[in-house]
Amino acid sequence: MSQTSDLYGTSNPPSPPPPEYDAMTNKMTGAGFDLSAPDNVIAQHSFTQPIFSKPNNDPTWPKIVDVDNMTLSPSKFSDKLNTNYIPSHPEIVEVKTYVEMVNGKVSEYDTRIAELEATLTAIKQRRAELHANVTAHEALVSPLRRLPPEILQIIFVWCLSQNRNAVMHASEAPVLLGRICSEWRRISIATPELWATLHIVPPNVNFSNLTSSTARFQRKRDLIEMWLGRSGACPLSISLVWFAGDSEEETKLCGTLLEVLAPLCGRWKVLDFQVPLKMFKPFVGLSVQDVPYLEGLSLMDNRTPLDADAVDRWPDSLAFAENATRLRNFTLTFFSGGIRLPTIPWQDLTTLYLESNIAFFFRDSRDMLTTLSCCTSLISCTLKFPLSHTASLPAYDRLDFPMTMPELQVLCVDGDQHLHNTFHMSNTLVNLCAPRLRRLEILGRSGRPEGSVTPEPLNAIKTLLQRSKCPLEKLNVESMTMVPEEFIACLRLVPTLAELIVHNWSVRVTTGLAVVGDETVDANEVSENQILRALTISSGSYDTEKVVEQAKNDRQIIEGRRLKESPELREAPESIKEQCGESVSFQPPAPSHYPAPSSRPVEPDLPDLASVSSGPLCPNLERFDFTLCDASQSLLCDFVASRWSDLPEGVSQIKTVKCNFTAFEDDAVKVRMQKFRAEGLDAFVTYQVPINDDLNPSPWTGLEGPP
Repeated sequence: MSQTSDLYGTSNPPSPPPPEYDAMTNKMTGAGFDLSAPDNVIAQHSFTQPIFSKPNNDPTWPKIVDVDNMTLSPSKFSDKLNTNYIPSHPEIVEVKTYVEMVNGKVSEYDTRIAELEATLTAIKQRRAELHANVTAHEALVSPLRRLPPEILQIIFVWCLSQNRNAVMHASEAPVLLGRICSEWRRISIATPELWATLHIVPPNVNFSNLTSSTARFQRKRDLIEMWLGRSGACPLSISLVWFAGDSEEETKLCGTLLEVLAPLCGRWKVLDFQVPLKMFKPFVGLSVQDVPYLEGLSLMDNRTPLDADAVDRWPDSLAFAENATRLRNFTLTFFSGGIRLPTIPWQDLTTLYLESNIAFFFRDSRDMLTTLSCCTSLISCTLKFPLSHTASLPAYDRLDFPMTMPELQVLCVDGDQHLHNTFHMSNTLVNLCAPRLRRLEILGRSGRPEGSVTPEPLNAIKTLLQRSKCPLEKLNVESMTMVPEEFIACLRLVPTLAELIVHNWSVRVTTGLAVVGDETVDANEVSENQILRALTISSGSYDTEKVVEQAKNDRQIIEGRRLKESPELREAPESIKEQCGESVSFQPPAPSHYPAPSSRPVEPDLPDLASVSSGPLCPNLERFDFTLCDASQSLLCDFVASRWSDLPEGVSQIKTVKCNFTAFEDDAVKVRMQKFRAEGLDAFVTYQVPINDDLNPSPWTGLEGPP
């Protein structure tokens, strides 16, 4: 071999070849290469076998398939294929002969494929054996084996579910952790935090054989005792769900499980029971001193058969909840009858959830608002008002009880919007001020019967937003009559809004507007189209004067409707009527101009034009979920496009769009939405075709059986 030169041109002896050199040389020599020949000779050399030839006597090494020898000459009937040509009898014989020859070649291919597949299977099996061997050796030196038990305990605790209690099943921690190996089982059993949460599901009751039910309940009791016995001195979080009835036999069986919990009351932290109230007999005698660590109490009674108009006092079996000093979360769901709330530290509550189908937990709205005004630390509040109109609740009466909840961030109000009782949601919304509110949900069924005296919730929402001036981030409204100008006015009050959800299942109504200032508005245009246009960002610059003028028109429209609907306002002084259309900071007329509270809906103050944003509507909107029904599909695409690219400064890009149309999908809209999805938009649009749109019924209509 020749010598090599370094960077400076001096000659140096060649470096010794690597160890792999000899092996490669032998392989190439065996393949027929003459390594002493010049490079051009080697390049032209025709070797007799592959470089990586089959090792001697190795049956698993694949054979080389000579595909060239398996090719066929083209058929002379190739130009007749896929035509209407009818061959003659001799030609038919030729075709059949050719097909038999081809089938023979196909059989050869099948045979060789089977041989190769068998060889490949054998190789895969050998690889799997080697890989299993490697995996076992790698596990031997795994760093996990050297982790201290204290670190493993921390990891094990994080294996628990973060939003519910642990269940008694081998597929989840902590039971699963004890099935890996003996060491993990020892560590998991010695970790009290793993066993400090438990969800209890009692066995089914077999009334035909109560003895067997008793035995199964006893086994469940033993498991509960063993589970909680491993929790050491940790605070306990326990949930129990009961789907059976409340007969004496069932009450007794359920009591065998609750009896295990009673002695541990000193460590109760969170209790979540979906159990009839009469089941809590094992807790009778417990007082507030017995539950020093109780922070959360959730009760759901969906079985107790009480009179619809009956309101029970707080049961003695749950007396321990009264005045619980550490109670922060309180949830009460009562499906039949009613119950009076206990005396709890309202000023310390951070989460409150109250739901009742028939009778509520207060005498009237004033009693409820008085209690809520004490909840100065409340962060989340859910009020689900009675759904039934059969309960003898006080009639609706406009309530003037302003109150402030300074820490409230989440408010959910649910209830039938057409019920004329004291718990109509407007009485809560118009009196509330929540300066830190970030999430607002107004749910329930809508409807406005003839002669209704209750106001629309949309007005109450606007009053709440005006008074609170809150940094609202999510607004969710359901089944609400959409008056576009009023809904848009609400959106103008919350420029921080990032998520808008509107599910409107109410009967379609027209806007009822014909003239707005000097412009004519189509009174039959669906409300959703006007809302989409308002949310669509114009490609040009934003004119502050135009935005303010739009707000003036909105105020004029709203007040004009009020003057039309209310005889008292029509007879109001001219100065008040002038304020309706001209004054920037409109104030409602004196109380003497209003009808009696029992006959007139609550009307909120009109928005102050000084508070109207000069920029686009909802500039921070990122998630849009809207039931659009008969709205224009192209307007939806325009709305998305205006918030997807070429955004003005200060406008967030839309991230999620979810809509529902009652129409066929437009082809052009489909292409545009596919383009948005390809660019990264999370878009989910569904189309539900109305029955009356089916202009061509199926030809099989009226026939029995499949077509």
